[in-house]
Amino acid sequence: MAHIIAQISDTHIGGPVAGAGERFSQAIEVINAMTEVPDLVLLTGDLTENGTEAEWAEFRERLGVLKVRSEALAGNHDRGISELAGHRAIESGPIRLVLLDTASDCFTVADADWLEAELSSHPRRTTVIAMHHPPFETGIWWMDCVGLADADRLEAVVRRHPQVIQVLSGHVHRSIQSQWGSCGLWVCPSTSSSVAIDFDVAHDPSETGEGPMFGLHAYLGEAGEKVVSHVVPVGVAAQRRSISAEVPGFIERFRQLQSRRATNF
Repeated sequence: MAHIIAQISDTHIGGPVAGAGERFSQAIEVINAMTEVPDLVLLTGDLTENGTEAEWAEFRERLGVLKVRSEALAGNHDRGISELAGHRAIESGPIRLVLLDTASDCFTVADADWLEAELSSHPRRTTVIAMHHPPFETGIWWMDCVGLADADRLEAVVRRHPQVIQVLSGHVHRSIQSQWGSCGLWVCPSTSSSVAIDFDVAHDPSETGEGPMFGLHAYLGEAGEKVVSHVVPVGVAAQRRSISAEVPGFIERFRQLQSRRATNF
């Protein structure tokens, strides 16, 4: 069986985009309705707009209806929330999940020393690192202007530890994938708003009308060492409709094919 982690990022409760809280709640509803329920919901920062008590209270109230375990970390907009401050590591099934606090927008020598010690103490444990900022340049120039300073320091630590199979992040409000060697790098889209993809530095910063989205990561294998990641859209346009209702014999064909497969996932 797969170990499943749902990732929600950049909810920006209290922010300037109207309805951010409602879209976050819609994502929670989608997760609660899943028949293959995630083992963990991971929230990768910018949960609020200003880190105020009122915003944090609204976030926790909306999260409170979630039916599964959750873990959250801070983004740069959450600096005033003491409950999210600091690095830590947790166990999630076959995965050791290292949660890094990058709310300060930089990765310091002290941060690198902490991560080095943490990874060195569990050299054979399949590990996923979660943080708010992507530790690489995305090509979206204005988001890279507010990226993670000294990210090369983090990369140097991770490259020394092959048990790290993936780094999960947010911040950029759209899905992006990259890698360092065999370590996958994943940027989760936002439930609040979507940043436009554009590599032209002459263009103004822009957003799109895409709906809310979150990430879904399945860790496979006995030690969770294989990972498959998906983007899950939320809203009316993402509602399911049966293909077999429009194409006679479609489902029978695929049920026959499935019966000959060695695995369901």
